[in-house]
Amino acid sequence: MTRTPLGALGWTLLTLRFVVELVLFVSPIVIGVRALGSPVGLLVGVALGAVLLAVWGVLLSPRRRVDLPLGARVVVELALMVAAAAGLAATGLVGFAIVFVVVEVVVVGWLWALGMPPGTDVGAGS
Repeated sequence: MTRTPLGALGWTLLTLRFVVELVLFVSPIVIGVRALGSPVGLLVGVALGAVLLAVWGVLLSPRRRVDLPLGARVVVELALMVAAAAGLAATGLVGFAIVFVVVEVVVVGWLWALGMPPGTDVGAGS
């Protein structure tokens, strides 16, 4: 498959996607600290964040170990994002949670329209 160069829009969207994923990975820590206080919340958040990273790495990353069908990957990713957003909203970060989900949906949809569905390894050869 021949791929066209990404250009500024593609790289901007990939950067936003990376930022959204970082927010996803940090959200259990934020939720834990806001809900349980420190240091218990920090420990719980780090533990949940490690589980989240493991799930993402095995099922959703571009170099994942389990290659689920595209539809299943989208459902798993959406479930993780909605769970993180719900936790953020429950701890008082409602506006941030809404922006988080909206940016995720817009960026993933736009990248998909450009031929890079969820789980695409941009660094892989053609």
